[in-house]
Amino acid sequence: FGGDGGTYDIGFQSLSGAMERGHDIVYICYDNGAYMNTGIQRSSATPQFADTTTSPAGSVIPGKIQWRKDLTAIMAAHNVPYVAQVAPSHFNDLITKVQKAIAVDGPAFINAMAPCPRGWRYDTREGIEMTRLAVETCYWPLYEVEDGQWKLTYKPREKKPLTEWIKKQGRFRHLFTDENKELLEQFQQRVDEEWEKLLRRCGEM
Repeated sequence: FGGDGGTYDIGFQSLSGAMERGHDIVYICYDNGAYMNTGIQRSSATPQFADTTTSPAGSVIPGKIQWRKDLTAIMAAHNVPYVAQVAPSHFNDLITKVQKAIAVDGPAFINAMAPCPRGWRYDTREGIEMTRLAVETCYWPLYEVEDGQWKLTYKPREKKPLTEWIKKQGRFRHLFTDENKELLEQFQQRVDEEWEKLLRRCGEM
């Protein structure tokens, strides 16, 4: 188990090595999108435009400039037996994938969205709702890659606009201003593009 900082960044070298060597392990990443327990610094998992202590939204930059690293796809590129992305809001999907990961012979990787009320700046009671909206807006799609076969495990009946997720988070408050309207549109466009790319990979288009 590791956070996104220790998985996407600091520990990526050893994680990649373990996957490539084929060790029989299950690695689960708790992805809350920043180095939350050391001061809310940006990591490569931090969403674009998120306000953190090292990517502060202001007159110089509008939050983190770069798009988040797609670590789940990077792990799939290691050609390991099982890779999946999960969210606690969809717990049946999560449980099924963990069972699959444990059962495979060889390395398995699971990327789990883990909301952080302090870093995301939302009402603590809405933690599960935060992950549900991330899935329903397709910012955090649920899928698995089993022996190289990509499969979408949940497809929203009606894809919600990204604003439904980010409007509840203080780290994106600066995007809801007239001067940052284009950034909000850019954010939505990138989410749409990544979703369509995933649909093609999974044979859904």
